[in-house]
Amino acid sequence: MEDAGPRPVPAARATRSIVPRWVRGNTNLFAMLVTFVAVGVALQVVAWLAPVLAPFGLGLFLAAMVTPLFVWLQGRGASAGVALAVTVAIVVIVGALVVWLMLVSAQSLGTSLGMYTDEFQQRYSEAGQTGAIGSVRDLLPPETLVAVLRWVAGIVVEVGSSLAFAIVIAALLLLDAPRLSGLVASGLGSENPVFRETPALAQAAITYVVVRVRVNAVTAVSLLALMLVVGVDYAPLWAVGAFFLSFVPYLGLVIALIAPTVLAFAESGPPAAAVIVVGGIVLNLVAENVLEPTLTGRALSLSTWLVFTMFFVWTWLLGPVGALLSMPITVLLVLVLEHNPRTSWVAALLGRSTPGGDTAAEPDAPS
Repeated sequence: MEDAGPRPVPAARATRSIVPRWVRGNTNLFAMLVTFVAVGVALQVVAWLAPVLAPFGLGLFLAAMVTPLFVWLQGRGASAGVALAVTVAIVVIVGALVVWLMLVSAQSLGTSLGMYTDEFQQRYSEAGQTGAIGSVRDLLPPETLVAVLRWVAGIVVEVGSSLAFAIVIAALLLLDAPRLSGLVASGLGSENPVFRETPALAQAAITYVVVRVRVNAVTAVSLLALMLVVGVDYAPLWAVGAFFLSFVPYLGLVIALIAPTVLAFAESGPPAAAVIVVGGIVLNLVAENVLEPTLTGRALSLSTWLVFTMFFVWTWLLGPVGALLSMPITVLLVLVLEHNPRTSWVAALLGRSTPGGDTAAEPDAPS
């Protein structure tokens, strides 16, 4: 039998890239254009339905926030019915108190704007026309500062109204949760890859929300104590705003400091305003660089550019409520992309993972 010679050595198998082929080359321009148009139309529809979607999204978010409480009550021996009743009661009572605080404080702030105008004038007169305060007066005259407070009061009323509807939606969702859980446990949608991944996505999202609730609670309570020491009006209202806005890393607390800083300047002068600013910045840095990494181990670390971009995008689409929901929505989208092998590369781009590393480690389970 004739020897055919040595067989050629097969070439080493090329490493598989996480970037799809259509990104590396052979781009279908028409498909990309259709995708961009479809996304643009979808965003316009979202903006058009914002008066409905914003309270509904906030209700979903509130339901996700209190779900761990329901699980905790069951783990302590409470029956499902008792745990559900207690959870719904807490949502309604605490939510009603927060709405009352927001609406009453906003109304009181609106009626006190004339008094704050006089106080701004007095602070600027005491500081003189020269120096740093004089430059601040040229940049931010009393009329502008009062306009900022009026704008904040309007936002508080709008968010408080949406929150009232969101509380009802959250309560109804919680009441319907046993039925939905039973349908999922019975295998509903198990053949559909989207429904099959829903429990894992929900667990990851709720775990992230629980961690942020802990971080935000520490931040809000610390800021409340600082404002009470300085003597800022409506300190509980601004603490509630800091709690919800702190779901947006770094940027949220900075925005929450605007109104307390303006009021501290009106009531006690530049030193008090400086204390609020410096104290808030320190709290922000400690929360995002010490407390949050300690609790999550950088479980889901989003790129800074994504945090800023999504904040403004969702605020533009859903209004002030969109500012509160920007990070929960973004986190959910990233988790959906991460759980799909075809889009996991997009999640890697949006996170801070290194090439070849995991996009997100599993967060520590809440205790």
